[in-house]
Amino acid sequence: MAACYLRAKNARFCSIMTLFSIIGIALGVATLIVVMSVMNGFRAKLLDSILGIDGHINVYFDRNVSSDYCAVSKSIEEIPGILKATSMTNDQAIIAANGKIAGAIVRGVSTKGLLNNTTVTNNVIIGDVKKFDEGIIIGARLAEALNVDYGDKITFILSEEFDALLGEMPRMKKYKVIAIFDMGMFEYDNTLIYMPLKSAQAFFNYENSIKNIEVLVDDVTRAGKLADAIEKEIGMKAESWQSQQSHYFSALRTERNVMFLILTLIIVVAAFNIISNLMMIVQEKKSAIAIMRTFGATSGSIMRIFCACGLLIGFAGTCLGCIIGVVFSLNIENIRVFLESITNVKLFDPMIYFFSSLPVILVPQDVVNISALALFLSFLATIAPALQAAAQDPAEILRYE
Repeated sequence: MAACYLRAKNARFCSIMTLFSIIGIALGVATLIVVMSVMNGFRAKLLDSILGIDGHINVYFDRNVSSDYCAVSKSIEEIPGILKATSMTNDQAIIAANGKIAGAIVRGVSTKGLLNNTTVTNNVIIGDVKKFDEGIIIGARLAEALNVDYGDKITFILSEEFDALLGEMPRMKKYKVIAIFDMGMFEYDNTLIYMPLKSAQAFFNYENSIKNIEVLVDDVTRAGKLADAIEKEIGMKAESWQSQQSHYFSALRTERNVMFLILTLIIVVAAFNIISNLMMIVQEKKSAIAIMRTFGATSGSIMRIFCACGLLIGFAGTCLGCIIGVVFSLNIENIRVFLESITNVKLFDPMIYFFSSLPVILVPQDVVNISALALFLSFLATIAPALQAAAQDPAEILRYE
């Protein structure tokens, strides 16, 4: 009965209002699925990149507590839950090559420490990290900015001056590029350089010391507690990734929630279309409702018919939206490349969004939750028209028939 009411006089086509309602629900569901998938991808990619580069815990080395950073690293590794503690330096420098100048963050790390960092080694696009002692490793975007390639040399310039025969001179030295990495995160690919620890200590005047110890843990959710344990053990300041990068993930979480609420309004608007559509059907079917009531149909059965009408619209729109949303999410990068190729407009600028490609993670639970929300809102939209249909007085309607 509900399916018949939703059809137009020509049974091959749905009514225009019903079609609009289905399209509205489908667009809302599809948009929510795509946006939630992209937000999930952004969070996961950002988390992997940040934790892979900056570590789970950073211990700020204090020479006043201990001058032997190797012993401190070993004592940290002995704490239960700690996987690795890597000693490193971390400084800023001016670099020059081929007449071009750029700023960079230079991290000094041992060859063993670099090889343990799979985030870097797995993203090397040219060169050999096993030759790390012979030179430096730079990001792909930085290499493009300086127009350098594998085997070229880069001049490091430090503002700190040293005595020379002709007076005070900036500290300068050339290093060979032995590898180039591309992590897909613009901020790191455009600014980061890895240098052998001994070379960094010599160039930046560390005098056989370091700046910090990067710690990896077996459970990233326990990083805060393990940071407290490290501070108690060695007496040096330790910060977990939650405290260091909390602004990134808080902003992402807030943006995800706000986007969900805003895009849910699309489904709410579609639900209003369902209300108006069903109310029009109720007006058109007054005579049929009155006849059914005279044959013994109860108010509850009339309500169920019109509730079924709304749920059919919601179910059709939700199914269509799920199909569109899932297909779009799984192919969003190809769609982006295609649109950029035909419009010649950069839709996803890595300088703004940090990533060179759209990260997408489609979570089945999100699809289920969005579908349930759409069906629930569709059901709510049926209540008012169903009550209006059930309240019809058959005697008043049939009096003028």
